[in-house]
Amino acid sequence: MSLAQDLDFKGKRVLVTGAANGFGAAIATEFAAHGATLVLADIEDEPLRAIAKKLGAEAFHLYDQSNLDSVARLAEAAGEIDILINNAGILIAKPLLETTVEDIQKLVGIDLVGAFRLMQLIGKGMVARKRGVVLSISSQTAFCGGENRGVYAAMKAAISQLTRAAAVEWGPHGVRTLCLAPGRSQTRMINQTVANPNYTGDRGLGRVPLGRWGEPEEMAKMVVFLTSDAAAYVTGETVIADGGYVLG
Repeated sequence: MSLAQDLDFKGKRVLVTGAANGFGAAIATEFAAHGATLVLADIEDEPLRAIAKKLGAEAFHLYDQSNLDSVARLAEAAGEIDILINNAGILIAKPLLETTVEDIQKLVGIDLVGAFRLMQLIGKGMVARKRGVVLSISSQTAFCGGENRGVYAAMKAAISQLTRAAAVEWGPHGVRTLCLAPGRSQTRMINQTVANPNYTGDRGLGRVPLGRWGEPEEMAKMVVFLTSDAAAYVTGETVIADGGYVLG
């Protein structure tokens, strides 16, 4: 098939979490442009409704990734999913010595336990049907560390490792699992974090060989490519898209 045919998602049902803004909204928009049938999920009601209406999503679901019952309800309501974009998450930016137990529990609950549970529930159906792709959003910090983001980085590294394990276990059943590890990009979450006057975890643009920060739309294009038939022989990988930051 041609590359254009490989990038055609007509007939594919794609679940995007954290779809109301940032990476999630950009990813959903890119999938819509390639003909996918969208199922969108987020904790924010009005922004989720707005993006679902704008993109003509088949369905949208409010859910709380810190609540495993809510995660289970989302998985059940979503039905058969061909591609899961496991994007929802939070960032708490604090030095390790100031990170509280509550901060750790919140990050673990949302960025690791909730994300993995959804991957597990959706993945079970994929394994049974012997087809599907799960792509989770990791982070460059999983590879280079991150001042004031130590626990966050650990959660993202854990997601990358779970992705490797799932690739080995689910690959024989026709299911691919992948991660995308973005660098700093122009999203609401990142911009709010670095705007905090107490934030000191940014080494600056000078460390990025390409000389600029990323854009959500660039990450969305990479997600679409990795989950497409054009990348059908790629699994278990975490692709770093950070302009070369981790090389510095």
